[in-house]
Amino acid sequence: MKKKLAFVLSSTLMLSMFLIGCGNTNKEAGGESSDKPIVIKLGHVGPADTDHPWQKYVDVFAERVEKETDGKVKVESYPASQLGADREMLEGMQQGVVDAGLIGTIAMGNFVPEYQVWDLPYIFPNDQGKKDEIVNGPIGEEIAGYARDKGFEVISYWHHSNRSMSNSKRPIKSIDDLKGLKMRVVENPSSMDWFERIGAVPTPMAFNELYTALQQGVVDGQDNGPGLTYGSKFSEVQPYFTYTEHIYSVLAFIVSKKTWDKMPEDTQKIVKQLAQEVGKEQTKYSLEMEVKYGEMMEEAGVEIHRLSPDELKRLEESALPTYEKVGPQIGEELVNKMLEYKE
Repeated sequence: MKKKLAFVLSSTLMLSMFLIGCGNTNKEAGGESSDKPIVIKLGHVGPADTDHPWQKYVDVFAERVEKETDGKVKVESYPASQLGADREMLEGMQQGVVDAGLIGTIAMGNFVPEYQVWDLPYIFPNDQGKKDEIVNGPIGEEIAGYARDKGFEVISYWHHSNRSMSNSKRPIKSIDDLKGLKMRVVENPSSMDWFERIGAVPTPMAFNELYTALQQGVVDGQDNGPGLTYGSKFSEVQPYFTYTEHIYSVLAFIVSKKTWDKMPEDTQKIVKQLAQEVGKEQTKYSLEMEVKYGEMMEEAGVEIHRLSPDELKRLEESALPTYEKVGPQIGEELVNKMLEYKE
């Protein structure tokens, strides 16, 4: 009997120790993983300059997210193409190897064709309030839905730039001055068609290759707003800048759907709300800074030009055949929705 009792006690003790051990293992695995913050690695092609509208407000967003989530979410930023050019980041987000990015919607057309509607030259109205209504309203949300189907969770829209033109050959004072200029463009149907239509030579190229290409004369010019033109030092090798403002370029705040779906719903809600709040502040600051960047370029010796109303009208009219050609690929209903804002 004593031997039997000793065996039972011994077996019970071993089982208890095993269960305690399992409990500690589960506690360690579950506790540590639940206490670990979610780290979002966010990239963009803009300068690392903390006064630039992109990086400045990425920092603001990161600070607020960490505070509002009590440290459960941390954002690490990777500016200046550290995670690759826009296309590489988009591919990485689809694969789940890049968490998030601020991506110009002009670079998204090959992934989400509906975004090409915003690439059509002069498709946006001049009024900033109407632009905000388009981007942050039903049209922006509709296109974000198409992006979701491709693996991108677009949680907010920020301001990219009013795309204009710089070059190293001559001042652009009229549409005729564009003839023969080899212009770097984002590879999308709207840009390729329109630049060729106005007599330029459209040359697709990744953004992170652009400075060297401009410096070496591989291309004559490029189209970005004053912020990226000055902030990325293109103005060092581009003595002429003209405010064509042919595209109102939007910056999409995208999270990889694979990363997004791993977040608890309450965390998603906080992150999205903050991205939208910060996006409104960023847009206001970015529009103000575009003026200042233009002034800084001029002070640095860049020759700045603004088109006359007649020349601006010629450029706008030159875009109409591009609408007709590219519209069916994008969706004519979407194009018409945009044009309603110009009436």
